[in-house]
Amino acid sequence: MNNINLIGYRGCGKSAVGRKLAGVLRRSFVDSDAVIVERVGLSIAEYVAESGWERFRLLESEVLRDCCHKDEVVLATGGGVVLVRENRSLLKKSGITMWLQASSETIQKRLNHDPQSSSLRPPLSSLSQADEILTGLKEREPLYRELADFIIEVDEQSVNAIVQQIVNNLTRQSRNLKKRFLAKTQRRKEGQKQT
Repeated sequence: MNNINLIGYRGCGKSAVGRKLAGVLRRSFVDSDAVIVERVGLSIAEYVAESGWERFRLLESEVLRDCCHKDEVVLATGGGVVLVRENRSLLKKSGITMWLQASSETIQKRLNHDPQSSSLRPPLSSLSQADEILTGLKEREPLYRELADFIIEVDEQSVNAIVQQIVNNLTRQSRNLKKRFLAKTQRRKEGQKQT
């Protein structure tokens, strides 16, 4: 698979960046949270209230498996998708993973300014929003870092600027792969001449 997977904490911009990036790269865009909502016919907040976080995580893993079997898509994942080892493995195998890294202050500001935040992002705990973000980041950042092929800092960045950073990273990676391939081919040719 050759997907571009976007990971990061809730509110870091995965959906907005993913839509724009897919347009720039002329790829399909898949938002795993939107797939979940479509599949169950409920908002994520309603589903979690009805079924709990554990059932949600199982459903999220099932949806991720389906999404990772697509090819050449830009995939925006849920913020907690990295909590499950199998999910991290699926993402690693399906393509390049970009971590949209945001500070706790940026995340809180974005969540507070998003009118759909409460239906899209139910509370993860009984902590205050600020404490929940800090606790969530402490738990997830090592997992995001482990999985990320590239880390894109999104604080104070527009969607267009973030997309440009991603495109630049993809271009550099493509050039590096081409150089390695050519060097390997050259070494093979030189080895064949010596025999």
